[in-house]
Amino acid sequence: MTRFETVRAELAALLTSSLAMPFARQLAAESLGTDCPHPTPVVLIHGLFGSATNFHALRRSLEARGVARFASFTYGPRIDYQVLAPELGEFIGRLCERSGEAQVDIVGHSLGGTVARWLIEHGDGGRIRRLVTLGAPWYGGRFPARELALFGEADWLIPAPAAEHVRGQVRIVPGSGHL
Repeated sequence: MTRFETVRAELAALLTSSLAMPFARQLAAESLGTDCPHPTPVVLIHGLFGSATNFHALRRSLEARGVARFASFTYGPRIDYQVLAPELGEFIGRLCERSGEAQVDIVGHSLGGTVARWLIEHGDGGRIRRLVTLGAPWYGGRFPARELALFGEADWLIPAPAAEHVRGQVRIVPGSGHL
């Protein structure tokens, strides 16, 4: 992918996300129906200036594959992930009570992934069964065993780890940017 194509794709993603903002409440609605093949709820966590609308396409794709139990953890623009992590833990606890499930799976974009990773490593992350991070800031190549860390090859904000840090649970997505 050329630099121009990457910039165009990132701008298209930003525009799509911005246009979806008025529909945030509908697109982020919690769905915990029990009639689906994948019973574990999936918690979607947006990045710093994002919203639950950022996951609209992913959510639709997962629904087509039988994953239909979703909840969105949202927060205002802030970077104190160490403070957000316990709030996420409380959110997960309430979600587990409502859903009747003992654990959740998480997809976190950018800062959202860092919040979930912090909860696993330093907090009460026992209710997190699996974590998928998308362009989440990383530190020193450490990734929890239950995390799949995806990085965009053309990410302008969070560069992918150097080759020596890319191990089993880290993948670099060719032609993909941050948004």
